[in-house]
Amino acid sequence: MSQVGLSSWKPPRPHPEILPATTEQAKEYTTWFVNRRAYTRQTDRPDENSGKYYFYQARNRQTKERFSLDDQVIRKHLAGEQTIGLYAINPETQRSKWVAIDADYDGAYRDLRTLKWELERDGVYAIVEMSRRGAHLWILCDEPLPAKLCRIYIYNLALRLDVPIKGTFKQVDGIEVFPRQDEIGAEEFGNAIRGPLGIHRANMHRYWFEDAPSNLDDQLRYLRSVKRLTAKELEIFTEGLSIPESACSRPVIERPPIDSTRPGFQILRHVKVRAKRSGNYWTQCPSCAQQGRDRAMDNLAISMTDPRFYKCWAGCTREMIREALGEPVPQHKRH
Repeated sequence: MSQVGLSSWKPPRPHPEILPATTEQAKEYTTWFVNRRAYTRQTDRPDENSGKYYFYQARNRQTKERFSLDDQVIRKHLAGEQTIGLYAINPETQRSKWVAIDADYDGAYRDLRTLKWELERDGVYAIVEMSRRGAHLWILCDEPLPAKLCRIYIYNLALRLDVPIKGTFKQVDGIEVFPRQDEIGAEEFGNAIRGPLGIHRANMHRYWFEDAPSNLDDQLRYLRSVKRLTAKELEIFTEGLSIPESACSRPVIERPPIDSTRPGFQILRHVKVRAKRSGNYWTQCPSCAQQGRDRAMDNLAISMTDPRFYKCWAGCTREMIREALGEPVPQHKRH
């Protein structure tokens, strides 16, 4: 075989393991995990630029209306036919049926086990679900509980244990707490996280909860037995507490100066800088935002020394970013 043939060969893509799942199982899953009927779906194919498998809001192609999460969508998720993301907050009540802690950095699993151990000292049972790059820690609630109190409880716990929280104290890596907001508007969605027991489309691997056998029946049986966090417990744990201002607010970033003597496109005229670190300005990528991504508003890096140079770390090209801003790259400069 020639060297050309060797270099162009790609291993076959793995196929998902499709399991039998019933509508009754889907209904039970809904009572535990579904806060609202809006949802996201993970792409079945990688993005052609970044190679990533993004989540997007599923819509009707003709009417552009969002699909509603129902028993059949949940059943397909449990079966492995598709993968969905679940939103953490019901905007009508500002409450959530669960708290999820996502960690995907070096030492993440150790930090989650530390949190799990400390939670159990409070009598709160947290369950571990592995993920493609780390793990998720889930706390199920006896009833939907205020998102704000859930966040206050976990933030204070993590800060007391020196567990890093992404975005606080200039932490680039750290846990992410879902719900990500204290409350959201009626037309807002907040952030979604991959629904448990589903298959990650990037590697077609299903991630189970650690403390139960790796099959759907036993996992659901295990979830029925898990002790739930009650409203009374949460009120006791958070009495007199709040999230420290230093941990939840970002410092105001002054707008970088614009070079009025430089002709041509200047991206700093079109974006609002959110942070400064590692010699770059950081903000939301306009192309990602157009696609409903980059909720953390930190995918786009712009060189502080020469703002002509910028990069989207999710893989959006210069052309995509310029198109999203309504300032397309002239044809003669595309090559």
